[in-house]
Order: sequence, then C-alpha cells, then structure tokens
Amino acid sequence: MHSVADLMVIKGRPPLTTAGLYLVSDVTRAGFRDVDFGWGKAVYGGPAKGGDGALPGQAVFHIPFTNDKGEKGLVIPVFLPTQVMERLVKELDSVLKNNINQPTKGDHKFGIIKSSL
Repeated sequence: MHSVADLMVIKGRPPLTTAGLYLVSDVTRAGFRDVDFGWGKAVYGGPAKGGDGALPGQAVFHIPFTNDKGEKGLVIPVFLPTQVMERLVKELDSVLKNNINQPTKGDHKFGIIKSSL
C-alpha cells in the first residue's frame, strides 16, 4: 500500500458517516429555470419528496422562485427530524413575533434582519 487511493481499492471505500452531518445544496445557478422539454419553462426544480434521498432528514436546498408578481426569491424547504423541527418552529415563532429579548444560547443576544423579499 502506497496511498489512500491504494487502501480504498484494497479495502473498499468507507461508508459515509452521517452522524452530525447536515447537507446544504444551493441550486440557484443550476439553470433549472431554463429547462424546456416543449411544455414551457420549468416552474420548480428541487427535491420531489421532502426528507427523502441519501441523507433523509439531513438536508436543505436553496431553490430559486418567482412569485405571481414577478418578485424573485428563494424557496428553502427544511427537512429535519421531528424533535429538531419542533425546536426550530419554536425559535422561529419567537423571532417572528419580535420576542428576541430572551437569548437562546449562552449570553448572546440574537436579532432579526428583515428582508424586502
């Protein structure tokens, strides 16, 4: 054995460790909007089923979106285990209600930056 490549050929590739792993995939520049199979421009180009795939419940995709008014933005579906999603909902609810006086971790104060989108 002379290298990691040799080791992988001899022993096989080790399995992907998913503990503590969270995938973020930005498909905003993938060109899905320009795809046309003769039916017109694409309306959506993202995962077909939430939380499915190689890393179920451990991924988020940034997908371009244009609303009915022509305003461009992002759709970011979040797939998390139930307990984590419940905590995220609670945190977002607190932030969106401008109840940001209570820190969520340590002594750090958290705020929100409002967007025009």
